[in-house]
Amino acid sequence: MDSASPIKINTKYFAAIREIIGKKEDFFILSGNINAKNLLDAMCSRYGKPFSEFVMDTSGSLKENLIILVNGKSIDKPDLSLITLTDGDLVVILPPIGGG
Repeated sequence: MDSASPIKINTKYFAAIREIIGKKEDFFILSGNINAKNLLDAMCSRYGKPFSEFVMDTSGSLKENLIILVNGKSIDKPDLSLITLTDGDLVVILPPIGGG
């Protein structure tokens, strides 16, 4: 029963991702057993093709050069579907840091 209850996931965006979507933060209300991959799919659906092309590779996985944080902790990209999200979590996708 708890897995069907809607949960709120907060998101923050920086640099190029912020420019693409035009927001520095947002939130998603999702139901079921929510994991980081489900959230990424919901983000792609909401923000459209420019966002999807920036963050996803051709196989539908998060691009290698991006970092995803859940509540400030970096997670491994191959494990996105294994990262369970709970109500109130903060998810950040960090684009590559440029400079030289």
